[in-house]
Amino acid sequence: MLLTCLLMTGTVAAYKGSLLSRGPVENFTAIDQNGDVYSFEDEAEGVVVVSFIFTRCPDVCPILTQLLIAVEAELTAEERADVTFVSISVDPEYDTPEVLKEYTDRMGASWPHLTGTNETMEHVWEMFGVMVQQNVIDVHVMDYQPGEASVTVVDTSNNTTQNMFGWSGWTATQLLAEEAGWELNISRSANVRYLSGINGVNAPEDGTWRWELNVWHEANTSWSPTTGDARNIDALETPHLALMPSNGNRSALNSPNESSATSLTVQWPNGTQQSQEFAAYNGYHLTRGALREAGIQAEIEKTDHERYVKSIDNQSAPEDRNWSWNLFEWDGADAQWELATVGMEGMIEPTHLAWAPSYTDASNIPHPSQQNNGDGTACNGHGWEMGSGSSKHCMCDAGYTWAEDDKLSCVSETTENYNVGHSTITLILNEDLEPTVAWTGDRWRVEDFTSDVRELLEKEQLGGNQGGMIPSLSFVLTSVAFAAAAARFGKLREAKKTE
Repeated sequence: MLLTCLLMTGTVAAYKGSLLSRGPVENFTAIDQNGDVYSFEDEAEGVVVVSFIFTRCPDVCPILTQLLIAVEAELTAEERADVTFVSISVDPEYDTPEVLKEYTDRMGASWPHLTGTNETMEHVWEMFGVMVQQNVIDVHVMDYQPGEASVTVVDTSNNTTQNMFGWSGWTATQLLAEEAGWELNISRSANVRYLSGINGVNAPEDGTWRWELNVWHEANTSWSPTTGDARNIDALETPHLALMPSNGNRSALNSPNESSATSLTVQWPNGTQQSQEFAAYNGYHLTRGALREAGIQAEIEKTDHERYVKSIDNQSAPEDRNWSWNLFEWDGADAQWELATVGMEGMIEPTHLAWAPSYTDASNIPHPSQQNNGDGTACNGHGWEMGSGSSKHCMCDAGYTWAEDDKLSCVSETTENYNVGHSTITLILNEDLEPTVAWTGDRWRVEDFTSDVRELLEKEQLGGNQGGMIPSLSFVLTSVAFAAAAARFGKLREAKKTE
């Protein structure tokens, strides 16, 4: 009887995503990337895949879109005819139809991307059980955030580390002085480094004065001397620095050009001043800053044309050029590493770089968002930290979110409401527009997601399943198990009759 019941009720669901139990989503209207009105109830037919994205998202959203394009490509023509893909913006103030049009064309996405007024979209998010983390979105929509940049290193044993970009006061001083051609005389005392001279102008041995590092405070437009080790200064938060004799005239220090990314001013003992600045970080700054922050030694040489890496962490490229250190840049749009076509200094404001031996297959270098550094204690062991200073926050694993207002903690999502910010949510709805399966983040496999779409198509008798049930693998295994059990039970009963 149980086997008969299974045949009558159809497929036994075996979803790989998170199973939901919700009522249907109400109809709503929004505007698609072509400026046309989109009625969800009228146009979302069959099995419906709904993702939540924002175009200013630099990493997760492009990867998610590419994953869904791959899912779409996996479906047969019959299946595709009964599957509707829809993406909904969680940043409607920026994501106008024109912006969404540029995004879909660049991504190669074929389906509607919806936006509208804040009031309209807030109602839509609420219906889908999506809680938009505007503070997370705000962190990620700035023009450029060097604190979230990283450098991945693949060594000769194929070990991989991802190193977040750091720009300490010491690193900034050294690299800006290098660009200005100033020679620094560095001394050590009790494991503390200090600057004893610049271009041969050394602090006197009698201690009459010393070279003093100052930081610029934008809030009150003033310079103040630093205390302690310059390595502890976050020069991403205070990017403008000045060196001067400790007995000099601080009030005479020139104000920095605050439109530059970072700068270093030197006030000489005679009162004259020189400044060095750069408008934007490049790949050389990123490489130096990330590796120095991680304590990784790198030998970088400069030719007449460009700089090149000779060794990383004491692993040198051989003189016979059997291999060399290659530079890769992360392509967020296509979610893959690309061999760099320009040198380090030609990369302006890069986000993620990778250094690897030239024999390394780029497809084997882990994606930036898939790497988890540290000892497992950061983010409660359910994510990894990104950024620095006040912008530092956790990149929580799928199924985890920030603990209330604590962006350095990751806790389990205990309800069917999903936070959307740096991570996101993709839902699969049945034919009645009931959210049935949820997939969080961008780390899922295309074949697993496609399997869930097909499972739901089969349950709804769509996508080529009409008029004849094609049993799923879970159903076949269950049927075989019950048939075997029935056979064994029959043999036992016959044996008892002959006793």
